[in-house]
Amino acid sequence: MGESPSRHIAMGPPAALLTLSDRTTDALSRVLFPVLLAAPLGAWLWLWKTVGWEPNFAIMTVYWAYFLVLVVLERLLPFEPAWNRRDGQLKNDLILSALGFPASTLAAIASLWVLMWTIRTFQPLVSLNVWPVHWPFAVQLILGVLLWDFGNNLAHRWAHKVPFLWRLHAVHHAAPRLSVVNTGRFHPLDLAKSVIIGAPIPFLLGVPEQIALWYAALNAFTGILTHANIHLQCGVFNQFWSTPNTHRLHHSPDARETDTNYGEVTMIWDRLWGTYLKPTGATPRNVGLGANCLVSTRLLDTLIHPFTLRGHRAPLERRIVTLEPGQAGPQARV
Repeated sequence: MGESPSRHIAMGPPAALLTLSDRTTDALSRVLFPVLLAAPLGAWLWLWKTVGWEPNFAIMTVYWAYFLVLVVLERLLPFEPAWNRRDGQLKNDLILSALGFPASTLAAIASLWVLMWTIRTFQPLVSLNVWPVHWPFAVQLILGVLLWDFGNNLAHRWAHKVPFLWRLHAVHHAAPRLSVVNTGRFHPLDLAKSVIIGAPIPFLLGVPEQIALWYAALNAFTGILTHANIHLQCGVFNQFWSTPNTHRLHHSPDARETDTNYGEVTMIWDRLWGTYLKPTGATPRNVGLGANCLVSTRLLDTLIHPFTLRGHRAPLERRIVTLEPGQAGPQARV
């Protein structure tokens, strides 16, 4: 009998990497995380507040420029060189990312319409608009980010615990590597679910639109950075912020690790709910769903299978091939 395709991953020749000394690599890994988090946020604020761009358009412009910077850094300072090789999912990753934007937008419009109808129909809900508008903006911003992150944390948690929602979310976790390219690898309805669950709480409490924009920017820039294949030592940031170190644990094939660190931007709610897992020096580099990865390599299958009776049950020859232990580094440097 032929060898099972799940035994190895045919990724082609290694990507060309620029060579840095160990000393330079270590120094960069210690200082880059706050720089990479602050730089796109500063660029967005400058385009919005100084140049006068529409803030959502500014987020998207900075996001794609940031994407290109991170792609270069993935080759220059990789966390795991094996993740820079071809995994056969590039086309699917890009198409699913493209589908996610309209899905999120439509879900936001639909959920906000339902909320507005509910408020108009049930007048007592108007009293929920209790936002402390007279508090200092910095305090409002922190509170608003935590409220938005509460809803998204809840949506993410349910995506792991509710069987049908997990069918949708498994499309994201099936990726056999982490990189900026598959940051947006989501089933469109998975993204829509996050908006529908996450938006009502801050909306009903009257969180201002300006703070919602701040959260959108933080969510976009933090999300792509947590998936980046860049060697970063995030230090104290691991304690309260979503970092590549904490998010790689969430993508582990071990359920004891993947069912942790749900935070999209912060780790605050995970710490309060007991689902925070601190990164250690032995973070696994073999991510994905491991031997349980039944998600198909075919895009149409990926979109349809969650709605079938059997769910993700792709034939063996059409399953996404994952890295086996030993094919990537046995221990991460965090």
